[in-house]
Amino acid sequence: MRNYNNIEIEKPKIIFLSGVTLILGLLLLVGMPVPIAASTTVSCANTAAIPNPESASLIRDCETLLGLKDTLRGSASLNWSTSRPISQWDGVRYDDKVTWLILQNKGLTGSIPPELGNLSNLTLLRLNDNQLTGSIPAQLGNLSNLTELRLNDNQLTGSIPTQLGNFRRLNYLYLNDNQLTGSIPTQLGNLIWLAQLSLNNNQLTGSIPTQLGNLRVRSLSLNNNRLTGTIPPELGNLSRIILRSLSLNNNRLTGTIPPELGKLNRMSSLNLSHNQLTGTIPANLPSNLTSLNLSHNQLTGNIPSQLGGLRELTGLYLNNNQLTGTIPSQLDRLRYLSYLNLSHNQLTSIPSQLGRFRWLNHLNLSHNQLTSIPSQLGNLSRLTQLDLSHNQLTGIPSLGGLRELT
Repeated sequence: MRNYNNIEIEKPKIIFLSGVTLILGLLLLVGMPVPIAASTTVSCANTAAIPNPESASLIRDCETLLGLKDTLRGSASLNWSTSRPISQWDGVRYDDKVTWLILQNKGLTGSIPPELGNLSNLTLLRLNDNQLTGSIPAQLGNLSNLTELRLNDNQLTGSIPTQLGNFRRLNYLYLNDNQLTGSIPTQLGNLIWLAQLSLNNNQLTGSIPTQLGNLRVRSLSLNNNRLTGTIPPELGNLSRIILRSLSLNNNRLTGTIPPELGKLNRMSSLNLSHNQLTGTIPANLPSNLTSLNLSHNQLTGNIPSQLGGLRELTGLYLNNNQLTGTIPSQLDRLRYLSYLNLSHNQLTSIPSQLGRFRWLNHLNLSHNQLTSIPSQLGNLSRLTQLDLSHNQLTGIPSLGGLRELT
């Protein structure tokens, strides 16, 4: 090693370079951009993967899956290989093209490849219950034959692509239990054949699109997000024959409960709890409800006597509001009621008719302004939990019939 003006210069070494390496090096020296080589495409033609070498479309799908395999699986294992028949590949079903991709609960830790949008005959895509990260590719909207899309229970982020509104045959859309942000695309209102829409347990913001009233879903789950604004009256246009469940709870919704929801006469479950709803409880709620949860809001006024007409009700939760007056005696018509929670209100009296509930298991009337307890409550022979605390009771009658209390 020689030294010139205190600058050390190493003795030259002879390095043998390939022609390609030398060219790339020269390009870098002169400042020219280096082209990025495309990823090598694995050919499925004339391999054990494809049983019929004449099936060009299946060969293309085979090569698409092999090309996206590493992106999707992450650290997990998938047995996709040209040395194995595609009929034995994990989660793959096909006819002349790949039609099903069922990879739920496979421990996938990668991301959703946009190339999945090239599987044009795919009808069912299940990637749920994995540990997938990243965003939902807009290219999935190209899957025009898709009838079921399950991406739920992952760690997906970003917004819901508007292109998901392109599906014309989709029956089931599950995006719940992720970390999705942004607003609900209005284009989802175009999915007129949708039976289930689950967007719950994300971090979605903004208002509920009025276009969702165009859907024919059996279940609409938007709960446990950060949605704001009012409940659109247009939701009353949801299929009156098909809709069974509407869950909007645990959001930041304001305004009143639209009376139009009363038109959903086949609905069995309505949950609007844990919002900031105001006004009174509508008198014309759907008559086939089995569960009604309006708790943890800011509702005022009396409990409507018309709730006694909900003959199929098994659970009634009106607790943590600002309801006043007496508990209507007409509630004794709820012959199947097993859970009744009216706690944390400003109710003043209990009618003796409440002693007629034959199937009541849980009764919570705590934190009100009750002054007396009717002795007929002792007839509630199936009652296992009773809470009358934090009232203004001056005396409690004998309730000897309550033998099941724990």
